[in-house]
Amino acid sequence: MKAGDILICYGRNITSKYIGHAAIASSSKYIMEMPGPGKHATHTPKATFFKRNSGNGKYVAVYRIKKHPHYADEASTYAYKHMYLKTNPSYFFPSSMYVKSPSYCSKYVYLAYEWGATKRALYPIPGPSAVVLPHGLENWFKGSFTPSYVYKVTSY
Repeated sequence: MKAGDILICYGRNITSKYIGHAAIASSSKYIMEMPGPGKHATHTPKATFFKRNSGNGKYVAVYRIKKHPHYADEASTYAYKHMYLKTNPSYFFPSSMYVKSPSYCSKYVYLAYEWGATKRALYPIPGPSAVVLPHGLENWFKGSFTPSYVYKVTSY
């Protein structure tokens, strides 16, 4: 795992209405995430994240922006310094796209890349009330910034 990797979880219920989860790696050992209702952004150890989100039919798909590793690193640094340490948003789905708090998992990852790396990497959100869902998050990236599927974690 590398800083900036995008993690998409399958088979995990965040709430009774919404399925899926997304997060961004801040390093090879930690993951930034918005864990769900009633919680704030967290900086989770890799082992904790993968144990919680894999096994028993659950798995994590890991994506990486291979052609622009410096942007991936910038996005993860921004997520950690400005969205976690400085703001530490509370969870709310859906929330307006262009405010740091409240936030939700896939919005958190999208904004880390848009505000921390480059707007050129992403398709623009079609309005402040639009929603970026975890399953399909990789489709918001464009051109050479499109994340590549790297591997699937089925158990940890």
